[in-house]
Amino acid sequence: MALGGRRVISQYRGPGLRARGYLHVRWLVCPFDRVLPLVPTEGRLLDVGCGSGLWLTYLAQERPRLELHGVDPDARKLTLARTSAAASRLHLRPGSVEDVPPAAYDVVTMFDVLCLVPDEVKLSILNESFRALKSGGTVVIKDADTRPWWKYAPTALEELIAVHVLRMTVGRPTFHSLDWFARELASAGFRDVETRRVDRGYVHTHVVLRARKP
Repeated sequence: MALGGRRVISQYRGPGLRARGYLHVRWLVCPFDRVLPLVPTEGRLLDVGCGSGLWLTYLAQERPRLELHGVDPDARKLTLARTSAAASRLHLRPGSVEDVPPAAYDVVTMFDVLCLVPDEVKLSILNESFRALKSGGTVVIKDADTRPWWKYAPTALEELIAVHVLRMTVGRPTFHSLDWFARELASAGFRDVETRRVDRGYVHTHVVLRARKP
């Protein structure tokens, strides 16, 4: 479990019982603290698919010198994000990464976005993230691997339930291996692609990729 969840979730004011429960579960199953060291301490950051703003709220506490931006197509989740006490520091907008200006950010992050969209959309998101970054900028992606199968199975099941049963997330889950993501990042123009597993102690297949725009 990621550290500091209570401190981060306490930033949300009156989100409602269901939404607060979602925030707690999301924090419980996602290793935000293991991704944090990969994020620079200053510059302009765009979180693609920022959703409820949980990651951005965490960054507002841990990376106070970052200028924080978020984009998401789900208006309900953006409404929840705006109940965070950190919202005054966040630049939130509806839409997708296609809607942001080119070469505007030093770092682009995304958490469990690519696994929720079909392949052609995955590739578009990677290409548009490349466009949104300044030269020398960094992309940091937390997603799900398809191995080992005993971790992949509950990961896939949870996403299907979130999308089709609870309707807490919008998307069409499709999953690929860590190697596939690394190849597609390189195809999009990124260099120095690094991959790592961050799922020790978790039942889900958490992996992180970091790459640089030349």
